[in-house]
Amino acid sequence: MKTLHLFTATLFLFSAAAFAQDQQEAGFVGGLEEDRAKTETSPIPIRNDVAQPSQPIVTKRYWKIKKGSFPNFLQASQEGVWPFFEKIGSRIVGMWMVVHPEGTGSQPSLDYDEVYLMTQYASSEHWKASRKMEEMGGNGPDWVKARKAIAYRRSVTIETNLEFLQGSTWHNPPYYMPGLGESYTETRE
Repeated sequence: MKTLHLFTATLFLFSAAAFAQDQQEAGFVGGLEEDRAKTETSPIPIRNDVAQPSQPIVTKRYWKIKKGSFPNFLQASQEGVWPFFEKIGSRIVGMWMVVHPEGTGSQPSLDYDEVYLMTQYASSEHWKASRKMEEMGGNGPDWVKARKAIAYRRSVTIETNLEFLQGSTWHNPPYYMPGLGESYTETRE
């Protein structure tokens, strides 16, 4: 029986430098714990288990990105990253660029834009499992597209951090259906 480990604190910060240290090699863009040799040499079909009981979490990611790159950053997310993560059960809440309305006293940076992304996961285990993208969703064309979009986002990122939040959300909760760890062979009829 698996024990579900919940984040009891509401805040964990990760720096972009910490993410870079976890990569197997400098140019590889995939899930944080992917095995490049395994994911690029052969197809990885996936069959998922049933949805697991869980305590949902929401991640709140903050980025400082190159000035003026938000439209492309958002497009890469919408067209490349989000479809894959939605396929593996995550729910994108939204992405926003920080704005500075006149008369509010806040001033935009001349050097960077600021971005927030909120994503809901079925549990902390679901979020952890999503770091191994190919094990939850395979390594098909949508995985390749997501990796390219993630590479673009990293190329314009100056700084990033991540917070984990727990509480109540509205309808359409995320689901976590972990892969069964089975092996498959192709048969020809």
